[in-house]
Amino acid sequence: MKMNIIKYLVLLLFGMYLIGCSEDFLNPVPPAVLNEGSFYRTMDQADQALTACYAQFNAVGAWDKDLIMTLSDITSDDEEAGGDFVNEVPGAENINRLTTEKTDGSLDNVYGTLFRAIALCNAAITRLPGVADADPEADIDLLNKRIGEAKFLRAINYLYLTFVFGEVPLVDHTVGSSEYELGRANLKDIYDLIEQDLKDAIAVLPERGGWGSEHARATKGAAQALLARMCLFESSYHQYCTDDARFDRMTERWADALSYAEAVITSGKYELVGINGETYNTWRGAETNGFRYVFTSDGDFCPEGIFEISCIQEWLPYIDARGNSLAHWTTARYYYDENYVSTYNQRWGLGLPTRSLLAEFEDGDPRLETTIAYEYRFDSVNVGGIWYPKNDTLQIGNARWVPISFTNSVSKTYQRKWECSSAEYWDNYKDWCCAPNNVRLIRYAEVYLIAAEAALALGQTDKALGYLNKVRERARMCGTTGAPAPLTSVTFDDIVHERRVELACEGLRMFDLVRWNLAYELLNNKPNDDGYVKIFNKGQNEFQPLPEREITLSGGKMRQYPGWE
Repeated sequence: MKMNIIKYLVLLLFGMYLIGCSEDFLNPVPPAVLNEGSFYRTMDQADQALTACYAQFNAVGAWDKDLIMTLSDITSDDEEAGGDFVNEVPGAENINRLTTEKTDGSLDNVYGTLFRAIALCNAAITRLPGVADADPEADIDLLNKRIGEAKFLRAINYLYLTFVFGEVPLVDHTVGSSEYELGRANLKDIYDLIEQDLKDAIAVLPERGGWGSEHARATKGAAQALLARMCLFESSYHQYCTDDARFDRMTERWADALSYAEAVITSGKYELVGINGETYNTWRGAETNGFRYVFTSDGDFCPEGIFEISCIQEWLPYIDARGNSLAHWTTARYYYDENYVSTYNQRWGLGLPTRSLLAEFEDGDPRLETTIAYEYRFDSVNVGGIWYPKNDTLQIGNARWVPISFTNSVSKTYQRKWECSSAEYWDNYKDWCCAPNNVRLIRYAEVYLIAAEAALALGQTDKALGYLNKVRERARMCGTTGAPAPLTSVTFDDIVHERRVELACEGLRMFDLVRWNLAYELLNNKPNDDGYVKIFNKGQNEFQPLPEREITLSGGKMRQYPGWE
């Protein structure tokens, strides 16, 4: 498979050549050459191998801007591409209109980054057991944990690949030259590998807090939560996508989804932050509510986070940076100056929340203020034919708060979850991929929603209602309006609604629509906020096209789905 899967790790370290007037000068032999064959031999090298696996999460723009924002939410009914004018960012606009170009850079970036991570994980999983024999001081327990981490990381990379592309090549070992050209694997086979990897990880990884100060490492709870999510998706494909042959081998896993989700819930290691009305001191204010706190850098690795991409601001440019790019890409682009003139700032204001998403929030739901900056509510009744703008504010240089201008936003909205303070990012930023707040890939609230959906599918309505109301309770306790009120009964539509508002702008919406078989109903022949009418082609638009270069490099063994040829 001639793609971005490479034989990692090959780290070359050259010793210093001692040059002298001797025969050694004529036949130099490097005294210390470290290659793949001699690398995986010590515990320090085992640690380095896992660091390489984790490092792929910080590849520029791949996991956040490209995967979360563009290939999930902009594809769905939750976000517009944005910009000062239609097609300012052609790739994102094409994806928004369901007319993705097979040569789009975001496809290459995501596909390549995730498969690079898988190649690194494969190398670690294959070679790390040998450290036990090679290193007399090897810590066998820690070594097994490192292998468990690699399996978790392989699983999460593969699961997201299937979310975006559907069937992809299945590689569970370091490939030889005869294996470079591979075709797509069946989704069920990929899911089977993910499941086994996560079960292996659960058996050896510590619970939250078990790594001490190393908060970014995979844990038992993260593996359980990810397996719950995988079982949820497999069950949905089996139940709702019966007319799609790609899901024929999927099976019902509702009971497993519920079991793994409940294992996380009963572990006592996580919290719905703010459920008791707690407030926190953050850059947004001394009494920041719990839901908003979760999405600040102050809330990084708080008890709400199950697995997060660790991001830091080191004031380094582009490829050297280890921050997120969503703050720069999504935060409001314009503000009103002291003369009430709409003025451009450093932010780009893309990935605009849609009117449809804005209207989905119930009146008084405090999650709205954390998720979306908006000029007015599109589902509200105006007064005398006049819309009254909301005086939403934005922090710019030197911690100055200014009113947001929505004049250049086609939806009259901007995202809020990824905002940063001026001091931690904007005052001295070097590039657009340097924001310090973590990217939350799995949150505790999602685990409650997985449990609610699985319980409902199993006919356990009281349990489903209890879990759903827990998420609504936390939201309610983060505000003063009494909304959202507790439900007295629960339906599938309630699940769909709650996932949409709780997890908005976190990169799951399109994947949810596909597994529920709702994408065609909600996207086809529906106008975007700019007036463009989307056409959703069943059998094609459920997944993105495979990158064209990968099709070429496969020597014809990997084929596009119908419609993307």
